[in-house]
This record gives sequence, C-alpha cells and structure tokens, in this order.
Amino acid sequence: MPNFRSEEINNLFKAMLSFDDTEQFYSFFEDVCTITELKDMAQRFEVARMLDDGMNYQKIADKTKVSTATISRVSRCLNYGNGGYKMAIDKLKETEE
Repeated sequence: MPNFRSEEINNLFKAMLSFDDTEQFYSFFEDVCTITELKDMAQRFEVARMLDDGMNYQKIADKTKVSTATISRVSRCLNYGNGGYKMAIDKLKETEE
C-alpha cells in the first residue's frame, strides 16, 4: 500500500484525537464526509468485525448486503494489512467488556 502520510493527514488525525465525545465525531464527519462515505466506512468496519468473529463470506453478504468483492478486500486488509482493523476491533472489544 502506498505511503499516504502527510502533514495534512497528521493534522486531520490530531484534530480528531482532540475530540471529547461521540457527538463531536458526528459533527465533524457529517461535515467532512457524505452520508454514503460514512456509511460505507462503517459497513466495512462491521464486515471486518464479522470476519474477525469467524463468520463466512456468504453470511456476511446476506446480513450486510455487501458484495463478496468488498468482503474479500476487507479480509485482505484484516489479514495482510497494517493491523488497523484488528487494532480498532480489539479496542472496541475492550470498551464493550
């Protein structure tokens, strides 16, 4: 995956790290992303969670209405990417316990 690091992206991440609660994230992302973009990101994260739980592609596709191509892409990132999905999934699990 190409290196996309830049000062602009660092500033974006630093700004997000300064948010105090979920409502601030909602306000920010509603301004920065289209609703479709936000829903797509959330849907891919949900696919990653299902894959991490051991669910098969067909069940994920049936439940989420996501294409198997998208599921495959998420699976590739989950298994061979930079560990971002897994880190986020694990952190979410920690907050749910």
